Amino acid sequence: MILRSVVGKLWATIIILVSLVLTLLSLFLTEQVERAYGRDQQKSLSHLADEIQSRLNRSGPDHTQYLNHVLKVSEMFNTYIVVLDRSGTVSPIGVSPHVPNIPWQDVISQDQIRRVLAGEKISIQGKVAMKDESSVLPFTRTDVLLVAVPYIQGGKTEGAIVLYQTRDELTEADIKRSILYSALISIGLTTIFAFFLSSRISQPLIQMKRAAEKMARGEFSTRVPVRYHERDEIADLATTFNRMAGQLEDLIHQLSQEKEQLFSILRGMSDGVLTMNRYGKIILSNPVADRFLDLYRDHGEERKNRLPEPIQELFNRVIEEDREQAGDVTVQGHTWVVAMSPLYSGEQVRGVVAVLRDVTEERRLDKLRKDFVANVSHELRTPLAMLQGYSEALMDDIAETPEERREIAQVINEESRRMSRLVNELLDLARMEAGHVRIKPVRKSPHELLGWVLRKFHGLAKEQNIELNSQIADDLPEVVWDPDRIEQVLTNLIDNAIRHTPAGGTVTLRARLTEEHRVVLEVQDTGSGIPEEDLPFVFERFYKADKARTRGQSGGTGLGLSIVRHLVQAHGGRVSVRSRQGEGTVFTVELPVHADTGQEESRA
Repeated sequence: MILRSVVGKLWATIIILVSLVLTLLSLFLTEQVERAYGRDQQKSLSHLADEIQSRLNRSGPDHTQYLNHVLKVSEMFNTYIVVLDRSGTVSPIGVSPHVPNIPWQDVISQDQIRRVLAGEKISIQGKVAMKDESSVLPFTRTDVLLVAVPYIQGGKTEGAIVLYQTRDELTEADIKRSILYSALISIGLTTIFAFFLSSRISQPLIQMKRAAEKMARGEFSTRVPVRYHERDEIADLATTFNRMAGQLEDLIHQLSQEKEQLFSILRGMSDGVLTMNRYGKIILSNPVADRFLDLYRDHGEERKNRLPEPIQELFNRVIEEDREQAGDVTVQGHTWVVAMSPLYSGEQVRGVVAVLRDVTEERRLDKLRKDFVANVSHELRTPLAMLQGYSEALMDDIAETPEERREIAQVINEESRRMSRLVNELLDLARMEAGHVRIKPVRKSPHELLGWVLRKFHGLAKEQNIELNSQIADDLPEVVWDPDRIEQVLTNLIDNAIRHTPAGGTVTLRARLTEEHRVVLEVQDTGSGIPEEDLPFVFERFYKADKARTRGQSGGTGLGLSIVRHLVQAHGGRVSVRSRQGEGTVFTVELPVHADTGQEESRA
């Protein structure tokens, strides 16, 4: 792995380059030393041979004495002389006193000796095998320099003078060894220096790599140490890296702040916001939008990242038509206005943003306003018209007999009572909505109270050909309620159930005790049911789910269920409704056994 790093590559490059240069230099120096040393030694030996030959030629009859002298003196300088006669053998006086056991004859051949005897000068360099007692090996190779010149006496060649010497192996070996050691030391120092240099160069790069890895993990405060005393390219790179990291950290911080601000705005919005990619996957939603999506959870099926069907249709239109779309969505009695707009990346649609607003309350209030006006107008107009018509009949003496006048007076009285009842119910409802509900709880048996209510409606149910049943649990304890108000609640519920149940249907009153020690009253009918979109509004004033029913069919003012809700809440209970069109309706009243009204209870 070291060779793959910058340090390894730089170190290997320097080492290979320096080693190659030192190797070539060592070879060159060795060759030059060898050549220079051998050439100088051979030149000196050749000059000595010429000088001896010249002196012998001038020495006359005492040449023997001179030759002996030269033999002794030359040995002091590691030069050995052998004098050969004309036949090529050694002359008795022609050998240095202490000639080493060196086979110099292996250097010069017989043919070369004959050429010397013929008057030619020969210089030879060669290697011979020499026996060495001090060495482990029996023989060692020794370099020998040899110069042979003719021995001329009186103009006549008397023989040959052979001068030879061994080359100074110790001196030459030391030089080569020194060169080799120098090369090795240089390579070692170069290795240390190269590793140190490459480490110094690559260390900032390694630090920048580690800093980049930390930044990739989200540690944007990471910085690279800068050696300001070394203002080189790497220091400049580290400075630039730190500047870039600082700018990136500031940018990430700003983006994070903007993101948190955006999330805070989205969380605080009363409208829902959904952001989808171009494939319909939800990538962002606020709490209001999450509540909207939760309405579409079907038996625990997870739809977190999937669009509900109505939203999917709007989304598809936005993608296909590349323009804004809006529409209403009704789910579980809530009405939402959905507005979708495309999101662009350049010229391409990269997603869609949807704004959802719950307009259930607005629609409810608007509907209540319209229904209130319509119902009050209807409820008042009919009796007023009848009062006006019958009073005009009396004034015009249309009624001729006392019976006719009594009949007209009775109609006027009934319509007056109807108007009075409507006004009283409006006043009661206004007091209830203002929180002034008068509850007088007393201890009473629920079986007695429920039995009385059932007996009151038996005649009406029989007249309408409707079966009135009861399922009252035996374990109901005595309750502390306002019996008149609870009777009013049950009267309204059972009366509504009978009026909206066709002949042959069934109305059932149930009562049971829950584990939380609360009494649950249920009024179930098999009538036409209530549309799902009307369920949230059935307890509102003047609201009538059946828009087509006439006065004669309903006979109600549309205030009964609103009064029921307030009376139940005044007892600390709650009322709810379940219904399916064509299957009937179930009103559920849940009351505590003891109504907590802050008043002393009495016993009926």
